[in-house]
Amino acid sequence: MKSTFSLLIAGLLIVVSPAELFSQGSTIYASVLSTKLFVVGAANPETGLYYQRSSEDTVWHHMGARNIREFGVAVHTPSRGQLICLASGNGVHMTTDGGSTWKVTTGWQITEVLAVTIDVANPDFMLCGTPYGVFRTLDRGTTWVECNNGITQKFTSSVIIDHSNSSILYCSTEDGVYRSEDRGNTWKRTGLNVGGVRVVAQSPRDPNVLIAGTDDHGIYVTSNGGRYWEKCEAGLDHLTFFTITFDPVNPKILYAGGYMTGVYKSIDEGVSWTRKNTGLSNLNLHSIAVDPTNSNRVFAGTQWGGVFRSDDGGDTWRNVGLSGSQVWQITVQPF
Repeated sequence: MKSTFSLLIAGLLIVVSPAELFSQGSTIYASVLSTKLFVVGAANPETGLYYQRSSEDTVWHHMGARNIREFGVAVHTPSRGQLICLASGNGVHMTTDGGSTWKVTTGWQITEVLAVTIDVANPDFMLCGTPYGVFRTLDRGTTWVECNNGITQKFTSSVIIDHSNSSILYCSTEDGVYRSEDRGNTWKRTGLNVGGVRVVAQSPRDPNVLIAGTDDHGIYVTSNGGRYWEKCEAGLDHLTFFTITFDPVNPKILYAGGYMTGVYKSIDEGVSWTRKNTGLSNLNLHSIAVDPTNSNRVFAGTQWGGVFRSDDGGDTWRNVGLSGSQVWQITVQPF
């Protein structure tokens, strides 16, 4: 039987096939952690994973389990959306058929998964970050093992598999950024000696360039794989950052956001920053993502404000749905 997705528009239930939705353009995925369900009479979306086509503007489709807390989403780009993993409150959820069926791959001992990533070259290799440290699978989720040798503060909020060498990994923790050169068997703390690192991102062009956002110490950048870090200060009026992303086409352009910051943009690889908040009515950001098919198209996930979209590189923003929800992560895929 041909699988379909249901879409609710103006009270009408419309059934569409995946082929119709994934025929051209880009796809935006948004993980909703929680919603304002406590507001009487409020029409808020359910928690879980949502997606839309870049041409759909304010229309979102729900995918996977409903009413579970979603912290993050990882999409294996070469599979064109067939392989997707979700970081959720009850483990890592995975689909290998584009969302038609799902399974929880982790056991009872791995919960509150805050981040998940998939090796682009070898999708059998995945990492997830939890309050209890880093876990790894080498068999596409059949088995997961803890790999925290060398990590002293295990609370891990982001994980990276180096896109040029999958033996090299990075993770952000309560006491800095750690690096592994043996697929997670051992870890060493990098030269960033600050606490509360919430996110670390890697340049899509130069794997030695990384940028980190912290709870209350601002933003730091390294150009040598973490050996030395420099604090980014020019133009930054805030210290708490939850999300940082590179423009996949021009990695000198970065976007950053966090607690009541709105959007900051850098065009010189983090040396200087400018606030870009025109039309952004909610300044509490959890995620920013750039469309790889159109760098002027940028998405921002907010706390209780849903998703905002810019079509001019962050100069102006407008709300495009999921209002009343806490959007924890957004990713945009070129299919």
